Amino acid sequence: MQENPLTRISYRWLEVFQEEIQRWMNSLLKDAFNPASFADFIRRMGLDISQLSSFIGQQPGFDPYRILGLDRSASEEEIKKRYRDLLRKLHPDTAGLEGTDFLLQMVLMAYETIKRDRGWN
Repeated sequence: MQENPLTRISYRWLEVFQEEIQRWMNSLLKDAFNPASFADFIRRMGLDISQLSSFIGQQPGFDPYRILGLDRSASEEEIKKRYRDLLRKLHPDTAGLEGTDFLLQMVLMAYETIKRDRGWN
């Protein structure tokens, strides 16, 4: 059975889109979560930031260390310091931007995952 050309084009478009999203997310994570950049991207995509929180933790390959921008060998002190820094940058009261809720939820989930995995109280 021959594949529909429209289906083939749609799959290719989704592939390219996924690669671009991955490239953008890598850049964003490397820049320690620039909230303005993320919020701008989401708005340009025509998405509602408040609805993205339902996707947290569902994506395959969720890496809490990558979310926090740390190596797996990071010490407890480094992890806690980074966590507090990101909370300060992303909290609605201190960020100075709207729409940082999704990033804040990712940071919270990443820290809780590390905390649970390492057996911290």
